[in-house]
Formats: sequence, C-alpha cells, structure tokens
Amino acid sequence: MKATLTSFLFFCLLSFLSSTSNAQETDSLSYYSNKISNPLKSNDLAKAYQFFTQLKIDNSKKKEDRTRYIYAIQNLARIQMRLGYTSESELLHLECIDLLAELENKTAWTEICYTTSIGELAKIYRERKDYSQSLALYDEALTTASLPADRAVLLNNKGYVYEFKNELETALSFYKAAYNKALESANTVEIARTLSNLSFIESQLHIPNAEKGMLEALDLRLKDQYPNGMISSYNHLTRFYKDAKDSLNMKKYSDKFLETARITKFPEHLQSALRLKVETGETEYALSYIRLNDSLNNMEEEQRNNFNYYVYQYDKKEKDLKNSQLDNERLLYLLLFIALASLSIYFILSYQHKKEKLQEVYNTETRISRKIHDEVANDVYHVMTQLQTGSNSNIELLDHLENIYKRTRDISKQNSSIDLHIPYTELLSDLLLSYKNENVTVITKGLQLMDWKNLKDIQKPAIYRVLQELLTNMRKHSEASFVFINFSSTGNSISINYKDNGVGAQLIKGNGLQNMENRVHSINGSITFESEIGNGFKAIIRI
Repeated sequence: MKATLTSFLFFCLLSFLSSTSNAQETDSLSYYSNKISNPLKSNDLAKAYQFFTQLKIDNSKKKEDRTRYIYAIQNLARIQMRLGYTSESELLHLECIDLLAELENKTAWTEICYTTSIGELAKIYRERKDYSQSLALYDEALTTASLPADRAVLLNNKGYVYEFKNELETALSFYKAAYNKALESANTVEIARTLSNLSFIESQLHIPNAEKGMLEALDLRLKDQYPNGMISSYNHLTRFYKDAKDSLNMKKYSDKFLETARITKFPEHLQSALRLKVETGETEYALSYIRLNDSLNNMEEEQRNNFNYYVYQYDKKEKDLKNSQLDNERLLYLLLFIALASLSIYFILSYQHKKEKLQEVYNTETRISRKIHDEVANDVYHVMTQLQTGSNSNIELLDHLENIYKRTRDISKQNSSIDLHIPYTELLSDLLLSYKNENVTVITKGLQLMDWKNLKDIQKPAIYRVLQELLTNMRKHSEASFVFINFSSTGNSISINYKDNGVGAQLIKGNGLQNMENRVHSINGSITFESEIGNGFKAIIRI
C-alpha cells in the first residue's frame, strides 16, 4: 500500500514537471523515474543516479525556478531508499523540505512535493520503529495541507502507521477520516485506496459489510485501469477470503494478483504474489518464490555494487576535476607572478638604463667642459700673451683672439660640472643673475620658498641645463628686455613657468628645443613651449 502511494505522488510530480518541460526532457524524466520504481537491470539505479545528479547540478543556480532541482533531490533520495541507505535518503528529504520552506509562492506542486518528502521520511521512521516521529511528521504536514486529496493521503498514511503498530481501531478511525476527505476531493484513486484500507481493517475487526467495501474499491480501480491499486485490492481480498476460509475466492483473487503482477513486470509485485500463494497453501509456487527471492537479492547486491562503484568513480572524477582546477589556479598565479616579475625587471632595467644614460651625459658634458677649458682656452690665452709682447700692429688680431677666448669661456661655463654641494636654490639664483644686465631684467617668484629635498641629484643638473638653455636662447635670439620665472610645488610635483617679452617665433623644434625636451623626459618630466611672432616665448616645466 505504501509503495503504491509513493509511486502515485511521484507520478503527480512528474506530471507537473512534464507540463513545463520539452518533450525530450519529459521522456528522460519519465524514463529514469520509472527506472527507480522498477529497476530491471543491475545498473538501472546507477544510471538513474547519474541522470538526476546531473539534473541537480544543471539546475542548482536557477534560483527563480527550483522545481527541477527539488525533484532531482527527491529522486536521489528514492534511489538511496531503494538501496537501503535510509540515512542518506533521510538527509536528502530533509533538504527538500528546507528548500520548499524557502519558496515564497506555494502551489499545488509544492504541496504534493512536501507531502511526498514527509511521506518518505515517515516511512523511514516507521521502519525504524520510531512511530512517534513518523506520526509527528504527518501531523506537521496536516497543518499546512489544504487540498482534500492531500489531507486524504496524510490521514491514510497515519492509519497505516497505526495498522503497522497493530492498533487497528485507531487505524480504522484515520482510514475513515481519510475516506471522507477522498470523497470530498472526488479523486477516484484516493477514494479506492482509502476505501480498500478501511474495509480491510473492518474485516480484521469483524465489522459487517467489509467485503462489500473492498469489492467496491476493486471496481473503481478496474474502471481506472490502475494496476498498482488493483494489486492492493487483490492482496486485501485474498487475505480476507483466507481468513473467511473461502478457498475458491481466495484462489480466484490470488490468481488475479499473480496475473496482474506479471503484467506490471514489477519484481516486488511478483514476489508478493508468489509469497501470498505459498502463505495460502499453494506450495507448488514455493520454488518459484525462492528463485525469485534469490534473484532479487542478487540483483539488489549488484545494484549496490554498481551504485557504489559509480559514486566512487563520480567522486574520483570530482576530486580529479578539483585537483585540475587547483593546478590551473596555481599555474595562473605562477604566470601572473612571472608576468609581474618580468614587468618589474623591465622597469628596473629601464630606470637603471635611463639613470646610466643621464650619468653618461653628465660625465660627457663635464669632460667636454674640462677639455675646452684646458686645451682651447689655455692655448688661446698663450697666443694672446705672445702677441702682447710684439708690435702694436697686432692689436686687431689681439681683439679677435680675446673675443674667441670669451666665447670659449662661455662654452666652458655652459658645459662645466655643477657643484651639487652648493644649495640648489643658490645655484639657480647665481645662474639667473648671470643673465641679468643693463638690457635684460630677470625676475623670479617662489624660488626662495622651494624645497628641493624630494628632487634627486641626478635630476638637478637636467633642470639647471634647461633653464640655462632657455636663458641662452633668450639672450641670443629673442631681444627680450624682461624675463619672468615662477617656481611652485604641489606635493611631490614641481612646476617652473618661464616667460619673456621677446620677439617670439614660429615654433620649429630644432636641436635646442629637442635637447631641452630630451633632458626633461629623461627625468620623468614634461616641458611645453608656446610662442608667436611678436608675443614672446613661454615654457612650462613639470617634474
């Protein structure tokens, strides 16, 4: 009776899912659900477990629709129950109940699903002889069940628990209540089920007209062509006529039981039919019963072995996948580390190269300056000394040589080494004052307030040379009478704004401007130029 009820509830769940699935998925759901109910091969349960495990995984992230996810878990619980793993089945059904409790919108499907899990849990506790827990679950379900058919199922189940406890009068009261709810629902399957159970208990209690109720239930099941229900009726009637010592009807209905069991091809039904034949005295069926019983036991053992092997392989595959993912993550982190290390090395080498280049330029300028002063200027001065000792006719040549000397000295001064031991503000002040004369006024702003401590020694010569180049170009080309240089700083940034009132020019980047850009860029700075004919010259340096 109980197995029949469970199959019916899962049929209802499957019908609901079929209405929301495509044809191919519906066929698969039906196929593997039937494999659980009637596993004919030793690997049927393992294949069903594989299918519903994948269904669970595929629907695990679909928060908006949990129907297939819950249905998959319930079928996995059914498989565990079929294999005798009641603890695992219990945990899965409890998970289903928790998931159903989280759903905001309750539907007919959720009630059927809830009733199914409650029924399966109650069955587990009943088989453990924990009757109080089994009954408590049905009572809890009755507080939420609203449909008459659902209440009929739950009340019928409570009656079965009391029947199992051999408390027949209490069982009878619940079967009566279940039958009334079934009539209210007009569900012929439930009407037949509760009427058959009710009438059979009445027969056990020797209440009149019990036979009539069982026959009416059988008629309903024959009209509905519901084989599982018919088998339950044949079982009740056979046992009733056995107790009544009506051997003719007893054999009639036991034969129908066996015939229908063979049609359904459910091994458990055939096993029950053969066992009843033996119990009713037809010992010729004993050998068939023993063979079938042995065959079923062997198949159950093979099913467990196949299932355990599949689970082992599945767990091994999952473990290998996780290890593979872990290896991939480690490889990714290693590649990221190598990439970051490579970039770091690149920037360090670039900076080192730039620093070395700056140092090389600085060293070259110092060497050129020293060479011009030591070799050119001294030689020219020597010539001047010799000419001074000669006749006055060489005065013109002497003036020419003096001009050469001055220009050579200026070149030396422009390329001479910069003594960074002198305060940098003082160095710049001296530089700017050297370009001030009676024709040119050089005004500075903010120079004395500048803090050069964040400026590296390798950067100071570059700024000095750029300012020197700007002022030299001003003296040579601009005809400016006024120069304004503004120094300012914000955080670690330094800005120098240069402006003169010279004749201006069209900006064409020759060697002079390009050299200034190169110097500033070499110390990670920027320089921009602005000039138009008649509007002077501007430059902005940012470090």
